[in-house]
Amino acid sequence: MSNQADDALLTELATYQNRKLLLWQLAADGRTFCGIQFIVQERDLQAEPVDEQVQAFVEDMLSDGEIRPEYDSMADWEALEANHGDTADQYLST
Repeated sequence: MSNQADDALLTELATYQNRKLLLWQLAADGRTFCGIQFIVQERDLQAEPVDEQVQAFVEDMLSDGEIRPEYDSMADWEALEANHGDTADQYLST
């Protein structure tokens, strides 16, 4: 995936104003953390607009507006913050 495509996904994801979702996506490597691209492939959404792709990811990750417990327990949020916090700040401030 190109940087431009990644940027479009992250920009759209930032509209949800959920820092943990951004941190998760920034850490997504397809192994430990599966991000938007995984959901897009799993649900065959490649031809759908970016906003629909991101919405599918958000719906998968959240339950009642919070990160699902099974995902929350997988993440070391402090490490994700240390590694990706500055980038998350950039997306959240635009």
